[in-house]
Amino acid sequence: MRIISGKNRGVKLAQIGLGDTSNNLRPTSDRVRENIFNLLTNGTFDLSLEGARVLDVFAGTGALGFESLSRGAEWVTFIEKNSVALEILKKNTVLCKANNSFEIKQEDVIKIKKNSGKAFDLIFLDPPYGTGVGEQALLRLIQEDWISRDATIVYENNKEVNLARFRTLDSRKYGKTFINILRPFERQIN
Repeated sequence: MRIISGKNRGVKLAQIGLGDTSNNLRPTSDRVRENIFNLLTNGTFDLSLEGARVLDVFAGTGALGFESLSRGAEWVTFIEKNSVALEILKKNTVLCKANNSFEIKQEDVIKIKKNSGKAFDLIFLDPPYGTGVGEQALLRLIQEDWISRDATIVYENNKEVNLARFRTLDSRKYGKTFINILRPFERQIN
């Protein structure tokens, strides 16, 4: 795994091979990450990462958050509770020289407390597949003011997702992975 574009282009991230299924570590491949960012920044969404506040939930290695920082995001908060993933994530903060532009929260997103800062513009969500925890996490993040009204949510799953409280803007399949681009319905945000 490597950073694909931006100021850290080519930086190799800490190796975990194809993943660690016993720890629910399933890194997003370089190809899928490249497609995600092309879709967000060059495609239909024409999203600028300059100055963006990014939330990387079920962060794992943090590859999506670090790619965002490399492409101009101002800040990334990584949320991960798995201790194995946290060690890899910490190694990647050093490799990417992400000084003063990130925070790591080791906690269960389903139990996360109220956000005391500014809400996030771009949310990456890569939960364990087939558990329903992704939907629970999104609802909790909205309830606790982590997601801005016009946030773009990139929800990685092994299937297309259609959630009652979110508009699906796009869904693409890359091998066994579905990338779902969502936006919250305004009436759901306090």
